[in-house]
Amino acid sequence: MAYIECKVWHFQGDDDIDLKSRHEAIKAGCRFYTVKALIDTSSKENFIRRSLVDKLEMEYTEYKEKNRLECLDLSFRYKGKDRLVSTNGDDIFNNFVVIEKPKADLVLGLPWLWLREAKIDMEKQGLTIYGDFMPFCEETDSSESKETNDSNHAGLKQ
Repeated sequence: MAYIECKVWHFQGDDDIDLKSRHEAIKAGCRFYTVKALIDTSSKENFIRRSLVDKLEMEYTEYKEKNRLECLDLSFRYKGKDRLVSTNGDDIFNNFVVIEKPKADLVLGLPWLWLREAKIDMEKQGLTIYGDFMPFCEETDSSESKETNDSNHAGLKQ
């Protein structure tokens, strides 16, 4: 199993804010959680731990008898900076099934990886997303995430 470290951002549940506003919110110190995401090429779905969704105070909906969270804002460290990985929120490949005990806080399955043109490089021990390389985590602890920025939500401009 391979894990990568990423940040999950909470933009006050506003799906309509543009990418520039999201980048400004990151710089301003919007609340986030650092998590280890499992790269699971055998999974046809993406998963998120229910306790993380509760911490982020995000709403999810029931769809085909499963609780689903639509579109998550994630960033990865690339050359010392957070790189936000966002796509159209209406794309079903962005959805995460909310479950009690997945293998990790986030499980990035084939839909998420495909949508972001991800390439796994076993020789370099990492993952490339949109041309940016993220190394796998050495530690494979699947314990729950922790909030790593206790600042208040940043004001978002539209």
